[in-house]
Amino acid sequence: MAATPGQPSCPPSGTPGPGRGEEAPQLLPTLSRGTVALCLLYYMRLQRGRRLREAARRRRAARHRRAQARQRQRFALLWLCRTLARAPGLAGLCQDPGSGGDGGLPRLLRERRLWSKARSSAFWEIVRAKAFSQWEWVENFRVSPGTFDYLCAQLRGAIQRRDTNMRRAIPADVRLAMTLWRLGACTEYRAVEQLFGVSRSTVCKILRDVCEAVVGILTPLYVRPPDPAEVAAGNGFPLPQLAGVLGSLHVPIRAPNENAAGYYNRHGWHSVVVQAAVDSRGCFWDINVGCPGRVTDTQVLCTSELYQRAQEGELFSGASQAIRGVQVPVYLLGGCSYPFLPWLMRPYRDEVLTPAQHRFNEYAAAARTVVGVAFGRLRGRWRCLTKRNDTDVSFLPTLIAACCTLHNVCEARGDVFQHCWMEHHADEQREEHPFDDGGEEEEDAEAVAIRDALASALRG
Repeated sequence: MAATPGQPSCPPSGTPGPGRGEEAPQLLPTLSRGTVALCLLYYMRLQRGRRLREAARRRRAARHRRAQARQRQRFALLWLCRTLARAPGLAGLCQDPGSGGDGGLPRLLRERRLWSKARSSAFWEIVRAKAFSQWEWVENFRVSPGTFDYLCAQLRGAIQRRDTNMRRAIPADVRLAMTLWRLGACTEYRAVEQLFGVSRSTVCKILRDVCEAVVGILTPLYVRPPDPAEVAAGNGFPLPQLAGVLGSLHVPIRAPNENAAGYYNRHGWHSVVVQAAVDSRGCFWDINVGCPGRVTDTQVLCTSELYQRAQEGELFSGASQAIRGVQVPVYLLGGCSYPFLPWLMRPYRDEVLTPAQHRFNEYAAAARTVVGVAFGRLRGRWRCLTKRNDTDVSFLPTLIAACCTLHNVCEARGDVFQHCWMEHHADEQREEHPFDDGGEEEEDAEAVAIRDALASALRG
């Protein structure tokens, strides 16, 4: 039959079909040898990855089976040893008397030891054995043995840590001793590491924990304003109604990465400012820490909580006393670099003074000596405030507040202060700043009346 037009005719039976003859059309593109080799390489990599994953899975399964077998064996041996120990006449078979406890037990029953770097704590073992005399204890830890025990009892709940499966926790007394040693001697962390047998990172963490515990527990107890009734009855100052003397201290620090110029003070080094109110005993009852060393005393005062409370009348409310017909409130005494306010007195600045005004300046100078003594004893006990401190600026306020609190604890408990500690400060810069005169300022009329009344009430 003839083929219909428009329909393909069937090839003869002897003619080869498509794909079997040389003239058949090529439906797939021709692959180069490089492409074929790349595909084979990729396929081999996939197969190798599968084999490695399968081998790793089998190893994990084998380790798990071995661990389970060891655990079952350990349980069986432990049960057997305990059973034999209860049997009469067989108690000595499970333990070698000369092996020190567990030497006769199988290896799987002995306590597993974890790897840790071997460090010596022989120094603290000698100290714990009370080999230090009282003078040596105070010289090294800056507190008496009785005060050390008191601090340990107060802070134990906050600084003690629990033992874990990995290792035993460092006792609370060792933590406190390391902190006091670091604060008092200002030694490097590696020196503390060698003395107490702990790592350097652990020393840093313990220092933070103990300082935070001191600030959180002891600071509210030992750093607080005096009772206005005691101030009115006579607080140990030569001036009436005087609650404390205001002063500032520069603590040297390492130049921070941010705002290094702001911490560069007028003395030529980087520092942070400590503003403190000191009572007649030389203890701090208000501290403000953290301002950069470049700011003035007035700026530090205006940013403190003390200033806000005093301006609002919440510091010593209702404790005024009539002197020469003027109601004199409980006030603070500052240097000439501080502002002149009704609750903050300062000496007269005039060149020509009356006898009463001159007498007031003499009394004020005598009262302000407690600031220098308090700061000197503070830095004498805790040498970390004298040398350049490499602590992070964010943690430095906590460290300084802890030092001030520990100073108050030592003063309250009557710890002996070695006068040789003060000899290191003989050639250092004085903390009294020059006058920060920005021109003639207008003095507060109420403050002027209060100061004149105080000056006229003083006796020569």
